[in-house]
Amino acid sequence: MTMISDLPQDLVENVLSRVPLMTSMRKLRSTCKRWNTLSRDPDFAKHFVKGLSRLIIMRSQFRLWLMSVDFHGSLNHKDDLDVAPYVKEGKLTSLNNSDPEISKVFHCNGLLLCSTKDKRRLVVWNPYLGQTRRIKPRIAFHKRDIYALGYDVNKNQKILRFLDDYATFRNPYVVCEIYDLKSNSWRDLDVNADWEMDYYHHGLSLKGSAYFFAKEKMEWDGEGEIDVTDQETFLLCFDFTRERFGPRLPMPFHSHAEETVALSSVREEQLAVLYQGDSSCLVEIWVTNRIEPNAVSWRKVFLSVDIEPFFGLHQFDFSGGSFIIDEEQKLALIFDKDKEYIHSTAYLIGENGYYKTLDLGEDRYHREKTGEYTSMPLVCSYFPTLVKIQQRARRGKRKERDY
Repeated sequence: MTMISDLPQDLVENVLSRVPLMTSMRKLRSTCKRWNTLSRDPDFAKHFVKGLSRLIIMRSQFRLWLMSVDFHGSLNHKDDLDVAPYVKEGKLTSLNNSDPEISKVFHCNGLLLCSTKDKRRLVVWNPYLGQTRRIKPRIAFHKRDIYALGYDVNKNQKILRFLDDYATFRNPYVVCEIYDLKSNSWRDLDVNADWEMDYYHHGLSLKGSAYFFAKEKMEWDGEGEIDVTDQETFLLCFDFTRERFGPRLPMPFHSHAEETVALSSVREEQLAVLYQGDSSCLVEIWVTNRIEPNAVSWRKVFLSVDIEPFFGLHQFDFSGGSFIIDEEQKLALIFDKDKEYIHSTAYLIGENGYYKTLDLGEDRYHREKTGEYTSMPLVCSYFPTLVKIQQRARRGKRKERDY
């Protein structure tokens, strides 16, 4: 009788490359040592990724979901789940099966940095390897914290925490610190923040550096009001090698408060930005020609679509929506919520009048039930990686525990 472990190498690789779900991959690893070793081989990982539709991570209802997108056809569905059956590949489970409610997620090189809704946990996670590491704060985390995960020129993994508590008008304060996973330590950074970043806008990682949408810091008058129409907007890069923010990088448009701006990555090499003006139905997307910590250049408009004929007078929410694009098909998939923040919808738009909508289901955590503001659906491109989460330098034979 032929055992699975006796199958030829090329046949084993072919079988494993057809496994659609990372959750199934984790189950297969326990089948035999050979399959486990093969699934962790870098060459197989590249072959495995090429066989997949485009994978994205979606945070919805304080959970993370793995989704596949095929721009040549439509959004795939392979599992009938309770919510969004059209797009979900499966629910990502890890973090010691504690199933925490995730409020924020930042993706870098196949690793996820997750902060929990209760503001008590910050966890680095590799879903493909099932590896996690909990990061403890020096004092306490804050609801307005902005996090980013990156690495320096030596591939040392680091976490940025930035807090600008501008809501406390009488006594505002800024906290900027960096955590080194190798040394297991937090350090304060000296930052002259003459700019501000809204905590609900998510940044993204490119080549180990983190990029954010930022704007000129507002000068409040005695009544707490200001005209923001002339407020400068720009990109900011945090360089994890130099451990500092770079210069203001120009955007291809001028925007102000309550206008829609969202960032996305293209193959983790270029940056894309979506813009929709206030009371305008014109959605424009630009892609960079060059993006570095100290320089950026933009192409001409990648996509420009008047969405009124398809969706009516619709304004995508300004508070941190997200999108992905397909350069070959010149399509954009935009994730949004209705005005009551109850239903989530995916809007697929392209040239020559191409459009489609997909209902992603009702959010059980909307404000009428919880009394709190619910974040927008967040998506980011995802590629399984064999990069391991760095552990702190061990003393003697003591081994650090993952959480």
